[in-house]
Amino acid sequence: MQALRRANQPLILHHIAKRSRISRQLVSYQVEQLVEWGIITTSVIEDRTYYQLQTPYYDDQALEKLSTKLLPYMRSISDKMDFSQVKGEATEAVVKNLFMFMRLFETEIEKSFAKNKPKSIDGKSCLRQPLILNTSKV
Repeated sequence: MQALRRANQPLILHHIAKRSRISRQLVSYQVEQLVEWGIITTSVIEDRTYYQLQTPYYDDQALEKLSTKLLPYMRSISDKMDFSQVKGEATEAVVKNLFMFMRLFETEIEKSFAKNKPKSIDGKSCLRQPLILNTSKV
């Protein structure tokens, strides 16, 4: 995701892997999951699939506000958990638990969206407008 944020333009898998310094296979797997989750969108141009983040992931102010709201919850979770049996990093366990807590409220979230469909501030589509490709930076 960081490679896409820094690029601020759609990228093909090869360029994401190159910028991330991880294998193309791993990038492909991770990007496909992010597409399924609606975090990344795709567009096909001249038989090449380009990937880009949804608009909110480019908004530093929105991400900062979200982090100030989530960090206290993450600290609260970690203070109440026993990490003695966790394999790996405790921080990763906290993040996974935060996701799991959000899954517990999936039904309530669906009901909320059914009543109030998400829309952008200016009333236009929530979908990110395609960025102009600048291949000179790739």
